[in-house]
Amino acid sequence: MAGRWSLKPVPAHARRLLFGFPYAGGGASLYRQWPQEVAGSWFCPLQPPGREHRFGEPPVRTHAEFTAALVEFLAGYRDREYSFFGHCGGVPLALSTVLALEDAGLPLPVRVFASGWGAPHRGLYGPLNFVDLRTADLHAEVRGLFRRIGLTARPDVVDIAAANLRVDLELHRPHRYDAARFLPAPVTVIAWSDDDVVPVDQVCDGWAECADVTYHVLPGEHFAFTRCPDALRELFARPAQ
Repeated sequence: MAGRWSLKPVPAHARRLLFGFPYAGGGASLYRQWPQEVAGSWFCPLQPPGREHRFGEPPVRTHAEFTAALVEFLAGYRDREYSFFGHCGGVPLALSTVLALEDAGLPLPVRVFASGWGAPHRGLYGPLNFVDLRTADLHAEVRGLFRRIGLTARPDVVDIAAANLRVDLELHRPHRYDAARFLPAPVTVIAWSDDDVVPVDQVCDGWAECADVTYHVLPGEHFAFTRCPDALRELFARPAQ
């Protein structure tokens, strides 16, 4: 069901929307610290199949499958102004969705906020995207993620999250972004000053080859986005350049 992408109904009075794409292995709850409204936009964290309240559904395993399902949901908001926010592994999914919307002849986001990810046509970023999945301890990765964002989890939750993380890593590896296709929406690229997963120099390079971009470096580490810090909220409030 297309409506399951949203944790709660989007009210009719919300004329500006901000959709948050999931981080690799996670679901909408990664945005639990974000306010319901951000810089005048109703915030809607997206919940893909196979995650949290959609655990009973099979997960998507390709960019095409992800975007086809999400575009069906977004078509219901063609009369609203909306933007996308993606962090790290959420960024390539957001970009693929923009292109799928263009292909479908639907309205495009007024802006894409791309956080903690480098120019998409240059490949993948972050050490986890290059580990050998046959031997990688994804349970340890998940436990480390939970510690970094201040959570503890039961072993069964870690099992589920590790399985989801594997799905996401396998989803991104065969995908290739076509740099010849210029992204039809402006991109605000966000790097984090203390990011030890995708450093500033990797984030702030090469995007202009495939998109109309502005670059911003905000204070914080890789998971600072989960707290929606003031610097990020201020960036959301700025007019697109």
